[in-house]
Amino acid sequence: MFWFLRLRQASFAHPATLYLAFHGFVFVLRPLVAYFYDFDFVYRLYEFYPSQSDKITVILGANLAMLVFVLTAVKLCGEPLQKLEESRFEEARRLLAKPILITAGIVGPLAVWSQINVWGSRAREFETMIRDAATGINVNTTNIGWLTDTSMMLAPLAVLLVWLARYRWYSWPLFAGFAVLQAGTGFRAPLVFAVLAICLSYLLEKGSKWPAWRGFALMLAVATAFNLIVLDRGSSVRQVFIGERSARVVDIDRLKPLEHMDFANLEYFEYVVYAVPQRSGSYDYFANNLQIFTEPVPRALWPEKPVGSPVQFFSLQDYGHPTGLTVSLPGMGWMSLGYVGIVIQAFAIALLYSLVYRWFARQRGSAVTYLAYSLVAASSIIVFRDGTLLSFVRVLPFYLGPLVLTLAIARLYGWKPARPSPRCMFEGQGARHPHTLTPKERRERLAAMAERQASLSN
Repeated sequence: MFWFLRLRQASFAHPATLYLAFHGFVFVLRPLVAYFYDFDFVYRLYEFYPSQSDKITVILGANLAMLVFVLTAVKLCGEPLQKLEESRFEEARRLLAKPILITAGIVGPLAVWSQINVWGSRAREFETMIRDAATGINVNTTNIGWLTDTSMMLAPLAVLLVWLARYRWYSWPLFAGFAVLQAGTGFRAPLVFAVLAICLSYLLEKGSKWPAWRGFALMLAVATAFNLIVLDRGSSVRQVFIGERSARVVDIDRLKPLEHMDFANLEYFEYVVYAVPQRSGSYDYFANNLQIFTEPVPRALWPEKPVGSPVQFFSLQDYGHPTGLTVSLPGMGWMSLGYVGIVIQAFAIALLYSLVYRWFARQRGSAVTYLAYSLVAASSIIVFRDGTLLSFVRVLPFYLGPLVLTLAIARLYGWKPARPSPRCMFEGQGARHPHTLTPKERRERLAAMAERQASLSN
């Protein structure tokens, strides 16, 4: 981490920073707390206990994934992000104000309706869902997942409205309303996504590499509230509004600090090592990625659709009771092909987010693409937690969809975002678009670039 922070490209928006934050919490800080308090809740729930060899394998695998991801991201994302002129953001807000409000009017009611339905499903303990005994995956029997997941669109809508309001105080009551609705569903990921996306977009607009202490304090407060509110999967919030009777799965008052399942990726990884290939006799060989092709098809249109991946070499349900398992990036790599699988999985996901960084932030540098990058990069925490490319494919339509719709509406008004040269973006705050230069200035710019390239070669 200290080596990375000394690099010129190091910033909060860099993919390596986001993975170091994830790794540092779930594989460094929390395990220290787990050792001090002697956590055993997940072990009792899953009915397994890892051997000393399993624990060492997990430590080695987690650190191997971290090294591969960070080194790949540093190599591919070598340019620091520069501050854009404030006028670009103001012009973007002026042109996108009406399209954003139209998008909110179209998507907002549908997303709120979906949120309310999720509240009802939670209150009825998902009576329309059945758990597949072989895989442990919940299957929707009466609804369409695309409609259920529409509730996720409230998160990017909240980000767009806060951005449109220039992060001023009057935008935060709207965000608070979204936070209450989201807390009542019991699903934490959209709230974490929204907070991270707002932080990223604000820093990119201000040209700051790192949040000020107020930003860190806000993130800490959100994390604390998140930890307290959703331990019972939103039951306390629903009790306030719909009078739901409390129905906790476990007595959370008896759990030790950070022992609950939301941050238990270390124990989940240990379970994967405990099961694969010691008891399964086989790896997954990356077959889990085949679900990318079957996931988009609603089960209502394909009643015989496979549960999970269409090709499965084993079932983790055969070796314990892995309820709510999120194996994390290194865990998915191990399940796919051991240490080799960890290297491949970490490299693949690092490559994905590094290319996103380069494509959005370098080649299409503008106020809108900074906002788009914030939305895509904020999804990384979910992908790191789940460890699968499927998670990226699953959440992207909902987290990026409102912005895409906004830009489509803006096109109807005849607006096209300015696209400065890739080089222009990294030449400082006062850089000008090539089309605004005179022929003499262009020749001088090209000569200076050629001279700089020759000096670098020497």
